[in-house]
Amino acid sequence: MKKFDLVKEYSGYSNKKDITNLDSRYLVPPSQNVIINDGEKVSSRPGYSLYGASSVDTLPSTSSFEWKTGIGYERALRAYDDELEVYYASAWRRIASGFTAVDFNFTTVWNSTELLVLMLFVNGDANMRMWSGGITTYASATANTLTKQGATSWAAEGFLKNGTRQVNLNNVTYTYTGGESTTTLTGVTPDPTLTVHTAGDVAIQTVRTTASTPASGFNNDIIATLKNQVYVGDLKRRDVYVSLNTNHLAFTFTAPTRLPGEGAILTLDANIVGFAPQEEDMYIGVDDGWFKTKFTLAAALTGESLTVERLKTSPQQGPQSQSSICKVKNSVVFVCKDKSIDSLGRVTNLITPDSRPLSDIIKNELADYSFLTDPHLVYNQNQLFALFPSESKTLIYDFDKKYWMPPQLMSLNRLAIVGTDLYGHSSVVTESYKIFDTSVYSDNGNPIDSKAAFAYRNYNQRAWKKKFDEWYTEVYMTPNTELSLQINYDFGGFGGIVTKIIKGTETRFKFFVAILNSLGKWALGKNPIGSVSVSDDTLPKYRKIDTVDDNDFYEVQSIYSSNGIDQRWELLASGGNIKLSDNDNQDIKD
Repeated sequence: MKKFDLVKEYSGYSNKKDITNLDSRYLVPPSQNVIINDGEKVSSRPGYSLYGASSVDTLPSTSSFEWKTGIGYERALRAYDDELEVYYASAWRRIASGFTAVDFNFTTVWNSTELLVLMLFVNGDANMRMWSGGITTYASATANTLTKQGATSWAAEGFLKNGTRQVNLNNVTYTYTGGESTTTLTGVTPDPTLTVHTAGDVAIQTVRTTASTPASGFNNDIIATLKNQVYVGDLKRRDVYVSLNTNHLAFTFTAPTRLPGEGAILTLDANIVGFAPQEEDMYIGVDDGWFKTKFTLAAALTGESLTVERLKTSPQQGPQSQSSICKVKNSVVFVCKDKSIDSLGRVTNLITPDSRPLSDIIKNELADYSFLTDPHLVYNQNQLFALFPSESKTLIYDFDKKYWMPPQLMSLNRLAIVGTDLYGHSSVVTESYKIFDTSVYSDNGNPIDSKAAFAYRNYNQRAWKKKFDEWYTEVYMTPNTELSLQINYDFGGFGGIVTKIIKGTETRFKFFVAILNSLGKWALGKNPIGSVSVSDDTLPKYRKIDTVDDNDFYEVQSIYSSNGIDQRWELLASGGNIKLSDNDNQDIKD
């Protein structure tokens, strides 16, 4: 009986340490489009499917936002060219158009008059824009009324009840003055019967724009909310405006003693880059580091000072952009100016927030990226997703297991979380996708090129020659899968390259089909349903031993790969029947 030296546990992805001097459980370049799933197996990743209609227009989305309206609905938005759209009833619908720029930044704020969570957005001009999220479907009209379908009122669907309010129906804007608490809007102008509308047409609340807010000449580039106060920044200035907690359009405050909840103007000593609400303070990223706000109540509890203090971070630890900042549990994670990914948060027994690197083990990976387009970070299901549009790559960090996954190759500009699922907006065409969709194993009908390359193995004897004549593979895969095994003898295949194919149609290597399908196998708190890393217990299992010539080598590398549509595999264990060679290492002696 031959003894095999197997790799059957995996430690994530590394791109820093020499791949011939690394633990053999690590994946290394050129690994791509594979993940380490909750079953501790290296797996080909799920694909992505269209979210909305297909398109050939080369107008990629440059900004996006998802928010819960507070009335039971979630809205997903995307912006491209001069358009802002919302996903509703299985299609993308226009909210507004004609923008000179669509690099929007978004936030939400509670309005106690409307009793709604309002969405605010800015795009580098002096305007503050607001949308209530109101969407419904048209039923009928008279000369001055609009009636919606269904029994709920217009207000219940998110439409405004105060101020100048308008609704867009088939690209016609109608102003209304009442009726929001019913199914019929009143005081509607112009006459809606002069335009042909069909029952079921989508009606959307019109965006409301307030000019020169918070101040004339101030370009609103970034925006965020903390304690229902809105923070607005201009990327070319060092002052930050803070609104009242009762009115997002008012930024006034009492002098000399500011009252709690009033507005403020904060002055920094560097240009602002981004905001990150964290605990009771707003973290403010600047060109050369970070600041945080500090609220201090007066002794009589009637006044409150609002100041900023610089955090102890190095000059290169400022964030790249607003989109490269992400809230993760008790920390803020961001892409630094020095092309690293760091976390900023409180550490036990430390008074001030502490910055810690997350990406050191993939330092060389990030160093090669161009950063021509701003990275975009999102957090979902205990994993960080770091999108680098210029490289068409997404990196995944698993906080539970504390390791990185290999790069996922997808041409995306933005990431989005809708419900608990992950979505992406194309960087090539006007399309959006549900990504890591476990119902498909192709990228919108295209094959996925998956590679799992392992670090070289020298079996703790770097200077001795070894050999093997059999290589064992244990894998779960679908019958239509053809899994390629490439064996590189010595660095770069200098001593030879052997390729073998494991076919799912070879039934003599097939052992059984698992039928567990159990929700109880994984604790939901650590491996939630819908996670990118969920393992599939229904795949057939294969065991195969490939025979090879017993070539001498000092180190050996295995690379498993597939490149097809609907091909799925999960590698459990692999390795050769390694033994010392009978030949001396005379070839490397002087």
